[in-house]
Amino acid sequence: MPLAEREAIVAALGREALPVPARGLEFVLYARNDLERAAYQLNLNTGPRMDRRVSFDPDEDPRFWFVIDLSIGRAHARTLAGPDAADVIPPLPRPLIAASLAQALAFFASDDPGGAQLVLAACRAWAWAADGVWYSKSEAARWAQERLDDPRPVIEAAGRRPVSEAGREAVVARARAKLGA
Repeated sequence: MPLAEREAIVAALGREALPVPARGLEFVLYARNDLERAAYQLNLNTGPRMDRRVSFDPDEDPRFWFVIDLSIGRAHARTLAGPDAADVIPPLPRPLIAASLAQALAFFASDDPGGAQLVLAACRAWAWAADGVWYSKSEAARWAQERLDDPRPVIEAAGRRPVSEAGREAVVARARAKLGA
């Protein structure tokens, strides 16, 4: 898509033009022939409680986020018009998804001082690696609770409370082992 058209989308969806009633809007535009590479044409974050971000270059962002999003989208997207998402988004290779989930865990390990997001991301990664199913973070937390001897770290994370280092490691270790990371 020409840059001018992508800039027009940014103007139409920006918080100045489109009030967002939630935390924010994350909008990613892909060209069909870029889906296998998880390379976007536009990545826009905007909204009242979100840092504004506009990128037209997929090399500016870590690819793992988009691999995960496309895989989830293939499984769970709701089509508003046109073909079904599963018919448009190609199946991404399992090793690529597993590596992307491991990279997401590394990101949260360095960017989440309280550990709640890390634990929830680990629950989702673990569940996907074990069952091949994408759950929401809250569904994955319930899934993981049933599989842990001590579910407190997951309960704390689900309540957005700080999680002990030992608790974080117990859940993250399970996810990394299942991912082969």
